[in-house]
Amino acid sequence: LAADAEGGVGPIREHLGCRPGDPLDVLVISSWQSAETAARADARDASPLALATRHLTDCAATHFEVDETILRRSPDETVAIRVATGRFSKPGADIEMQELLRQRAPLIGEEMSEAYVGRRMANRAVEVTFVSAWRRLPADRQLEEVFWPDIALRYDDFDVAVYTAIPCGPAGERGALAIE
Repeated sequence: LAADAEGGVGPIREHLGCRPGDPLDVLVISSWQSAETAARADARDASPLALATRHLTDCAATHFEVDETILRRSPDETVAIRVATGRFSKPGADIEMQELLRQRAPLIGEEMSEAYVGRRMANRAVEVTFVSAWRRLPADRQLEEVFWPDIALRYDDFDVAVYTAIPCGPAGERGALAIE
């Protein structure tokens, strides 16, 4: 998935995971310089989505525009990936939620190696996601549980999914976020 001979650029970061107890429930996360860069990689069949559709029978992609990224340097491999997504139908509620997530995400302990706050339009609603990668499981919380109940209660719908990380090699240090 790295740069190709024609100068195509690969993802900035990528993660692969599966649900504990269900190795066929797979999550591929890739962060790109832009949506256009990701689309060019799809067109040349050199993206995580292209790879997934070649090897998986049931594959769907969900794209989020990332507005906040936290990266903490660590030699440790990612052990877990957490995806918390909520849906809003009230206009403007997503903006307030993104701001709350931006404020609170840096307060999470050093067990979290990276995090992304993103949003996307889903029909007439807006979805806000908080995706985090973990170098260690936190001692003070369960990843499957709501981190901030006061935030979760504001969503019309809210879901948390946790995946066990599968090493997929470094993508380099080079964002639009695609959850595939």
